[in-house]
Amino acid sequence: DAVLPAATFFIHLFYLALFFWMLVSALLLFYRTVMVFSHMSKATMLAIGFSLGYGAPLVIAVVTVAATAPQGYIREYNGCWLRWEDTFALLAFIIPAGVIVFINFVILIVVLTKMLRRGVESSHSEEKNTLLVILRSVAILSPTFGLTWALGVGLMVAPRNLGLHVTFALFNSLQVCGRHIVHLHSGRKTKQFIAVEWTVYSRGFNVKIQNKDL
Repeated sequence: DAVLPAATFFIHLFYLALFFWMLVSALLLFYRTVMVFSHMSKATMLAIGFSLGYGAPLVIAVVTVAATAPQGYIREYNGCWLRWEDTFALLAFIIPAGVIVFINFVILIVVLTKMLRRGVESSHSEEKNTLLVILRSVAILSPTFGLTWALGVGLMVAPRNLGLHVTFALFNSLQVCGRHIVHLHSGRKTKQFIAVEWTVYSRGFNVKIQNKDL
């Protein structure tokens, strides 16, 4: 009897950790894209990352067990997972996952908006390249940030729909591939972005100095 609750606890914990690490990745991209001139030490970033990535899921999983175990923590059928009837323990996964997917979606929109602003200021040939970069970013970042998990809402509404199951499994299987691509290219892209932003900032600063001299 103790094996099923323990297995459910760790499944819940690791699924939450997956989502919170996707949140950490999105926040890191937001920080490097929007707050270009802000400097945060590597130790601080690691502390924030591990606190969100493992600390928050652990707290949620422990609180869920403490609050729902007396009334019924796990399902009575269909495998080891959180119970919905009576205790609504499943909300301890649905609410954090839904909030993280929404936050990641907002971050993706902010990043794409910043890229579009740069594309508007560029030439016509560079605009086409910007659109291709945006489409590529959406294709890579959507599974990386867990946006494709929104298809899970459709599975809750129509759990027997085979097409939704196949689409859900296909898109979410790309998470690992997308994450590796992001980490491989993030360093080079970030340096290029910082270089462009610093050039624009330096030009504006020089113009201000010249105006003061005049």
